[in-house]
Amino acid sequence: MTEMDMNRSKSSVGYYLLAFITLVLMASLSLYAINSGQFNRFRRNKIVERNIVKSYTVGNTETGRIIEADHKYSINGMNQSMLKGSKLKCFGHEFEILINQQTLCEKSHDIDILILISSSQKQFNERQAIRKSWGSKCNRNDTAIKCLFVIGNHRLFSDGTRDSTRDSSLQEESTLYKDIVQIDYIDSYGNLTYKTVFSISWAVRYCSSAKYVMKTDTDMYVNTYQLPFLTKKAPTKFIGGYCWGPSTPHRDRNSKWYVSFKGYKENKFPPMCSGTGYIISMDLVLTILQTSEYIPFFHLEDVYIAMCLKKMRVTPNYLHGFNNMKPGFNPCSYKNDIITSHGVKPKELETYWNQIKSCNVSVIPENVYKPRPLLRVH
Repeated sequence: MTEMDMNRSKSSVGYYLLAFITLVLMASLSLYAINSGQFNRFRRNKIVERNIVKSYTVGNTETGRIIEADHKYSINGMNQSMLKGSKLKCFGHEFEILINQQTLCEKSHDIDILILISSSQKQFNERQAIRKSWGSKCNRNDTAIKCLFVIGNHRLFSDGTRDSTRDSSLQEESTLYKDIVQIDYIDSYGNLTYKTVFSISWAVRYCSSAKYVMKTDTDMYVNTYQLPFLTKKAPTKFIGGYCWGPSTPHRDRNSKWYVSFKGYKENKFPPMCSGTGYIISMDLVLTILQTSEYIPFFHLEDVYIAMCLKKMRVTPNYLHGFNNMKPGFNPCSYKNDIITSHGVKPKELETYWNQIKSCNVSVIPENVYKPRPLLRVH
C-alpha cells in the first residue's frame, strides 16, 4: 500500500468515526428533547414556520405584542392557540369574545340560514347600508334568516393601549342593533382565517338550530329574497357558492394573494369557493371545525376551508347566481337571478335595493337551487 493509499484509508476511517459520533450525539439530543418536552415545542415551531405571509399585522391583543411581517414568519394559529391556552391540536381559534349576541337564535327554532358577515370597526357605513337593504329581511320574527356582523379588534398603540372611543361606539351600535359579535384578535387581511373559523364555531355554539350558514363580506349584495328558496332544496353535507376546481397558487411576491413555496409546497390548491359568499350546511360546519384541529393555519381563508374540505373528501358546488365580481345592475335580474354580487358600495347597495323592491319575484322557487360543474381555472 502506498503512502497516499494509507493516508486515504486513515481519512476514510476518520470520516466514518466522525459520522458515527455525530449520529450518537443526535440520538442523545433527540431522547433528551422528547423527555424534557422540547420535542413538542420544536414540532409546533416547525408548523409555525410553514406559514409565511406578506406585510400582514398579526399578534396577540391580550399581551399587546404585534409583529409586522414582510415575507417573514408570522405568529399563526399554533402560536395563537398556545397564547390563548387552547387545547386544539394544530389550529386555535378560541379568542375572547368582547361583544356577544348569545340570544340571537335563542327564540328561533326554524332558522333557514345564518348569514355571517365579515366586517371591521371602521365599516359602520357598510353595516348600515346592509341593514337598510338586504339585511332588512334578517333578525325579524317573520323571517327565517339571521344576520350577524363578525368584527375583530383594531391595532394597538405602541404602549399597548386602545382607542376607547371607538370601542364604546361599537358597543353602542351593538346595543342598538343586536347584530354584532366582536372577538379579541387583530383585524387584518392576513388573519381572515381566524375570523372565518371563529364565525362558524360561533354558529355551532350559539345558533345550532340554523339549517345553513353563509359566510360573506360587507361589500356584498346578497339576495335575501331567494336564499330561503335555495336552502329548501339544498342537500345536507353541502357547501356551495362561486366555486372552482384546482387552481395554481400566486407565486408573485407583489400579489395580494402571494403564497411562497415554503408556505405551500403543492402545485395546485384544492377545489374551493370564493370567500365573497358561500353556504354550508350545519352538519358540514361541525365537521369542518373538527377537521380544522388537524390542519395548520393558512392565511388565505378560502384556501384554508378548501384544505379542510379536501381532508374531508368533500367537493364544493358551483351554484347559479353566485358571483365573485359585480354583474351589471338590472333590478329584476338582481331580484330573480343574482344571488351574490361583489364590490357593491354602501350608496349603491341602498339604491339597488330600493329599485329591486319594485320588481316581482318571477323565478320558480324550486329552480333557485341550480348546481353547475365547477369552474375551470389555470
